[in-house]
Amino acid sequence: MTKRCAPNANIVHFIGIGGIGMSALARYFLSTRWSVSGSDLSPSSITDELKKEGVRIHIGKHLTNNVPRVVGLVIYNQAIPKNNVELQTARKLNIVCQSYPEAVGELTRGSALLTTSRYKTIAIAGAHGKSTTTAMTALILIEAGLDPTVIVGTKLKEFGNSNFRKGRSEWLVLEADEWKGSFWHYSPFIGAITNIDKEHLDFYKNFSNVKKAFTRFKKQCQHVVEATTDPKVKTAIKKNIKVSGEHNVQNALLAYSIGRKLNIPHSTILHALSKYTGAWRRMEF
Repeated sequence: MTKRCAPNANIVHFIGIGGIGMSALARYFLSTRWSVSGSDLSPSSITDELKKEGVRIHIGKHLTNNVPRVVGLVIYNQAIPKNNVELQTARKLNIVCQSYPEAVGELTRGSALLTTSRYKTIAIAGAHGKSTTTAMTALILIEAGLDPTVIVGTKLKEFGNSNFRKGRSEWLVLEADEWKGSFWHYSPFIGAITNIDKEHLDFYKNFSNVKKAFTRFKKQCQHVVEATTDPKVKTAIKKNIKVSGEHNVQNALLAYSIGRKLNIPHSTILHALSKYTGAWRRMEF
């Protein structure tokens, strides 16, 4: 069990900060005026960007001294082994340690640890299309004036080439990964699943267990939304979206259905979808 107590200071350290989800969460903490540091084995465009934004970055071998002694919270990438020297150092110092999905889960439930109220969370899960559908859903809420906070697993031009957007409302739009049961930590108001495939069998072992994992996720959601099958809506979406491929039509149909669940008008949704120009490392050379 993760130790639960109030942090000693609004200082957080990320082990494996260069990950796409970890970096988005680091930006969330920056937006709430926490001091942020992090380590990663190799430099990247993401670590370079975070450094410019005010994060103290340690590149190379993980070291005991990378962990600030007054840190209130340590968040680690799930790929980090238990014997990682920074993680072991933090635990010896009785610092609160959480995996990435545990920390994000705190946002979906409300957290005394992070001094946040509960977000009304829209969580997009699935084997393929999560990032695109999350981005489309976020743009729909923004167009409707709902001003969401967004954590997504890609960079978006609409967010200033970032994987994070800080909103001022109660809404959180979140990409929900299934690896190692990450999405089991979340408590969404709305959940949606793009599709299911034989992935992450290093953890789930077989496809039956993958399907059970998504069933468990669905049970944690107050509402589960499925993509509309209305042919008129599909035709309208094909006319409006700028990204190519039937898979992106399917992503847009699911985002559309989430928007309608929130009573966002048809025309507003289509206008938002027409603004989406694609995501980093999707349909790019």
